[in-house]
Amino acid sequence: MARKSAIGTLGDTVDARVPSDLDVTRWLAGFTIAFLYVPMALVIVMSFNANDLGFFPLTGFTLEWYRDLAADAEFWSALWLSVRLMVASAVVATLLALPAAYGFSRLEANDAGDWIRWLIGSLLLPMFIPVIFIGIALLLYLSVIGIDFGFLSVLVGHVIYVFPYTFLIIYAAVRSFPPAITEAGRDLGATRAETFVLVVLPQIFPSVVSGFIFAMLLSLNEFIITFMVSGPDTFTMPLLIFDRLRRHLTPEMNAIGAMLLLSGLLVAVFAARFDPRID
Repeated sequence: MARKSAIGTLGDTVDARVPSDLDVTRWLAGFTIAFLYVPMALVIVMSFNANDLGFFPLTGFTLEWYRDLAADAEFWSALWLSVRLMVASAVVATLLALPAAYGFSRLEANDAGDWIRWLIGSLLLPMFIPVIFIGIALLLYLSVIGIDFGFLSVLVGHVIYVFPYTFLIIYAAVRSFPPAITEAGRDLGATRAETFVLVVLPQIFPSVVSGFIFAMLLSLNEFIITFMVSGPDTFTMPLLIFDRLRRHLTPEMNAIGAMLLLSGLLVAVFAARFDPRID
């Protein structure tokens, strides 16, 4: 009995010294959040730093760099072009991904065969190919077919890049939709088009919006494809940042980074509030 009591005391001592699973999870979560977001927070802090070098040390609070951006015509031109590109590419990618996802899900539900899975895998292939290879391939292909490098060429590249992600988001939602509801709509006299518009689309609409927003964010941040197929009049925001960083890190770059970070945060909050599945 004494031996068992000693073993029990030793076990209690070990349990007291070893952190619980909950404590470890909290430390890991805190470290992950700090690792991901501290650099972003530093960019926001530096955007208000009065230091002309755009870096440490902190010498005071100022809004001068934001005022400089407000008077920078090149910045507004690049921002407007990036906004047009991200909206256009998201619209085109969503319009292509929505019918493709619905059609492939119906084929898979009807047991069309393994070939449909191979075809879906081919649609997702741009997700796994290095982006620089896509840019080189587009550069060669657009040169052969005679498309001038400009807004249209960059739009084509962005659609190819963002389409698989939009398709995957919508496809997952369509696959989770019960086929019995679609069949019930058909039994009540609705056509295929009416069933899709009145029954299926309202149910998967949050995922369609999520795919659309994700496509916009991917397009806004895309650099390599844009760099490869852009023309002299397609100077997007990533190209502007790259061009200025090659020369010197200025405080305005921190202000641009802070604006992009806060814009992305607002879009994420909007997407979360829009989706009724998120409480």
